[in-house]
Amino acid sequence: MVKFVLSPEEVEVFVPAKHIKCQTRKLLVEENAGCKNLSMFRSEFEVGGYAEPHTHTFEQAYYILKGKGVVTIGKEAYKVKPGDAVIFPPNAEHSVKNVGKTPLWLIAINAPPK
Repeated sequence: MVKFVLSPEEVEVFVPAKHIKCQTRKLLVEENAGCKNLSMFRSEFEVGGYAEPHTHTFEQAYYILKGKGVVTIGKEAYKVKPGDAVIFPPNAEHSVKNVGKTPLWLIAINAPPK
């Protein structure tokens, strides 16, 4: 059933490929919200959690909600903190790692949706 307002507690949770000590919530996807042009996820990395280097054919953006991390895009590493926004062009190799002492939470937006 398509809904316009969804709570993180009511959406599907999964572990993405190449993500270690991480769970991701499908906040806005076609199946639950009817999204045709984007998708939105909340990834929750435990202390020491990370996503191995990978690529996507679509554009992706992160918004950091809490915690501290390092995002690598190509060969460049960037420290990220709450309030930071990150953009990944299509096919750009990237990774993320929780380097803090608390969970790292981020919103990931994909356009078009994966």
